[in-house]
Amino acid sequence: MNAEIESLLNGSIDLHVHSGPETKNRRMDAMETARYAYEAGMAGFALKSNEYLTTPLTYTLSQIYPGLAMYGSISLNSAVGGINPEAVLKAAQLGTSFVWMPTASANFLVSKTQPEKGIRILDTEGKLTAETIEVLDIVKSYNMTLMSGCISPTETMELFTSAKALGLEKLVANHPENFLDEQLEQLVNLGAYLEFSFLSCMPLTSKISPQKLANNITKYGAQNCILTTSFGQFMNPPPSEGMRMAIASLVESGMLKENISSLIKDNPDRLVN
Repeated sequence: MNAEIESLLNGSIDLHVHSGPETKNRRMDAMETARYAYEAGMAGFALKSNEYLTTPLTYTLSQIYPGLAMYGSISLNSAVGGINPEAVLKAAQLGTSFVWMPTASANFLVSKTQPEKGIRILDTEGKLTAETIEVLDIVKSYNMTLMSGCISPTETMELFTSAKALGLEKLVANHPENFLDEQLEQLVNLGAYLEFSFLSCMPLTSKISPQKLANNITKYGAQNCILTTSFGQFMNPPPSEGMRMAIASLVESGMLKENISSLIKDNPDRLVN
């Protein structure tokens, strides 16, 4: 089994990785994160911060670790001005691969404790704001990947329906546990990938078991999903080790090798090219 796990880990791409520096306590900085991924034989990873554009960091690290592709992202939280088309445009011009809708600043997330706070992407009539549509136009023009982040299921459905109508092809719905089955089926029909994160199986989070994770992926089809770690927290292993653990869990669940490969190699590769 170990040889099979290592074979799958080699050449894998993790599209959801956290590192320092950040105001949150992270396990390691971006340099260490890249070194571990390089030594593990991974093909690459996308670096995400809830606080700043990561592209300058990934660009620099790419010079240090040739052969390891690192992809920058911007998360449209309060720290970058929220739904800020100008920030997205500058990010695009710098070669940024991923645009995350609000995460830590999303109304859907913060409203549990502060109902009137947080960023919304819909107006009072339930339609996308003008700024959000402008962001979609930029994402399309620069062939970037749109991530739903932590906005509500209702917002996500409107966002991706509009994105598809505008011709965007690279869409990822995050946190599928927040959606109804019929919503997830509709998202798949729109051409969106569902991101299943191994973080949801870790002790501090404990949202689902590894077997349930495998079952969920099988339910919607490996061809329609990606597997990430979302690691970087101080209490969890390095992201590259998290990917190894995730692969091992899926192998143990009985998932076919070719389906695991789709989750961590083929599908992520389509989103970065």
